[in-house]
Amino acid sequence: MTDDPAAALSGDERRAAAEAGIVVYAGRLILDARPPVTDAVLAAVAEHCAGPLPAPLADLWRISFGGSLHYDLRAEFGESEVALSLRELFYPDSDDYQDLWGWIEHERELIGGARLSYLPFGGFEYLDRVYVGTADGPGHGTVVWWQQGLPAGWELIEGDRAAPLAADLPALFDRLVLERDPWESDDGGTELREAVEALGESDDPRARAAADKLRRLVQQTVLDWRSALRDGTIAGQRRLRRLALDRAAAGDDLGLMRELVARGCDPAEPVRNGLTPIDIALAGRGLAVVTWLLERQVPVGNTLRVGAHAVDLGLAGELLRRGATVDASAVAAAAKNPDVAVVELLARALPPESDRPQWLIRRLRESAAVASEGQRSTVLNRIADALTAAPPAA
Repeated sequence: MTDDPAAALSGDERRAAAEAGIVVYAGRLILDARPPVTDAVLAAVAEHCAGPLPAPLADLWRISFGGSLHYDLRAEFGESEVALSLRELFYPDSDDYQDLWGWIEHERELIGGARLSYLPFGGFEYLDRVYVGTADGPGHGTVVWWQQGLPAGWELIEGDRAAPLAADLPALFDRLVLERDPWESDDGGTELREAVEALGESDDPRARAAADKLRRLVQQTVLDWRSALRDGTIAGQRRLRRLALDRAAAGDDLGLMRELVARGCDPAEPVRNGLTPIDIALAGRGLAVVTWLLERQVPVGNTLRVGAHAVDLGLAGELLRRGATVDASAVAAAAKNPDVAVVELLARALPPESDRPQWLIRRLRESAAVASEGQRSTVLNRIADALTAAPPAA
């Protein structure tokens, strides 16, 4: 995505926006913008790096040394896409989880004090980090990502993960998009909308002119899958078709799902963190879409791992017959199901060699403790007892 020349801010407009804490880098708005980096600090950071600081990073820091981003970002991990959070651009003395010096110290400790071939410059708390390559050679200036896996039972992929993300910093910013228009929805980008609207309410005509152009810059980043659907090109545009399939599944929008499939989209494609449309629909209790997809014989491998809380006993049995995976995650999800018979069914379906981890037994005990009626508590405790007595996996 590139800037519309008509939306370029004049010098006065940029200054007015900067006074309100908004700057633009590579066509994206940085909020909570901070003063530019000094040459002395650039040199101090470079002392920790295996090679020179990439010029685009220095350019970014000379515009704003720190700030916040409020866009959607996805990265490839195998055949799946992973949602990343690049919320904070690190800087010294940040009030967030760690400041720039803290992250540099953390990374150097991991490699025995050596200089960093990859410098962390942004992310979200301790969960997501984005790095730029500093070592001389073909990787200099490239951007990579790292994400901490969540504990067992929270997601399909439990381990940490990392992979290349972009050829350089401008290419990374080009990947920052909005999956919804913040002027039409409160499901993303609301901070951008609020900052632009506040600027537009200023008494300063420079600020109001800047706000109009900044709004256009923001809306240029909105992924327009609807136009691709109308013109018949959506099946060939991976990000747009996956977003549309996700939207249809999450919203139980059977009409949209039918139209997408008619346009050539694969209803079995992983569209979000390894989840397929039937997984997403089931997790959100979208039973109209689930039923339709089952009629089309889509794979159901992860359905019970993510949707056992939402199935009735008949659907749980059907998914089992079709080969849905049953593991500790599936039983844990079933513990939230109002029908305790579903928990019993899945617990019995656990393969003899599968793990019976302590976290699952604790979760069953906790669910039993807060059960609103005695029978449910009794059954959940009985299942936990049976899993505790089962021999450990070989």
